[in-house]
Amino acid sequence: MNVSQIKYFVELCRMQSFSKAAKNMEVSQPALSLQIQKLEEEFGYLLVDRNTKPISITAEGALFLEKAQQIIQLMNDLDQLSIELEDEVAGQIRVGIIPTLSPYLVPLVMELASSRYPDLKVEVVEMVTETILSELNYNTLDAGIISTPIRSSGQYAFAPLLYERFYLYVAENNPLYQHSYIQAGEVPSEELWYLTEGNCFQNQVNAVCSIPPFDTVKGNFRYISNSIESLKRIVETQGGITFIPELATLSVSTEYEDLIKRFKKPEPYRELSVVYLKNTGMKKLVRAFIELIQETVPSRMLEKPVNDPLDTKM
Repeated sequence: MNVSQIKYFVELCRMQSFSKAAKNMEVSQPALSLQIQKLEEEFGYLLVDRNTKPISITAEGALFLEKAQQIIQLMNDLDQLSIELEDEVAGQIRVGIIPTLSPYLVPLVMELASSRYPDLKVEVVEMVTETILSELNYNTLDAGIISTPIRSSGQYAFAPLLYERFYLYVAENNPLYQHSYIQAGEVPSEELWYLTEGNCFQNQVNAVCSIPPFDTVKGNFRYISNSIESLKRIVETQGGITFIPELATLSVSTEYEDLIKRFKKPEPYRELSVVYLKNTGMKKLVRAFIELIQETVPSRMLEKPVNDPLDTKM
């Protein structure tokens, strides 16, 4: 058993395909398959079921995968040790950020990151929460930024980062447009435009105003999108209401600023946290990036409100 075989197996589990894993590891498919076979012979058990598509991991393979991931994590930690000991902030990190946050957060921090730490390379990837957690386990991410709290196993650690209030985006022809502040219970659910179900932001919106059955809605059209920006455009051009997070209000043009409406206190909000693997800790380069974020966003977003954050239902 050698390190290369362990890495091949972990990548095979991640991709669930011999051809895709071989491509990522830059070896031929027969070569990768042979190494997995040798690993199984030495271990004494089948690690993967080759008869399913995509391939599946056996019960013995799942146990082996857990230990294999820990080995690779420790090896990566050794590779990062010199960076942790150096005074300068230099190197490369990969961070996964949920799609309802990244398009508003990343543009704020890019310029400052480039000027403050010219030798820090940050790759940000939009991912849903489940993918961020999975990719952390496979060591393809150094950290993630997700909405919390979530229910998870003990291998993850969470560090609260921001507290982002929810706002309403209300069309001019809607009665709520005349209000400066709106009570959460006053939002007419039948006039709302929604994000796709299962999205943690939408789960939190449902805690304020749940989606009614389509056959009970007066209109004959419902648009459910993956994009907050798409929902904003619908409100601007077709009417209705949608929820938007606080950072999304910063990029609203002057023409549409009056469409932004605050909630009466206690205002609904979401907690955003950095997630990383507990046994590796938060890396120095990730800490530097997080400090830049906290320096860039409005200071009020660093203070936790007295009420509890909305439940992610995850």
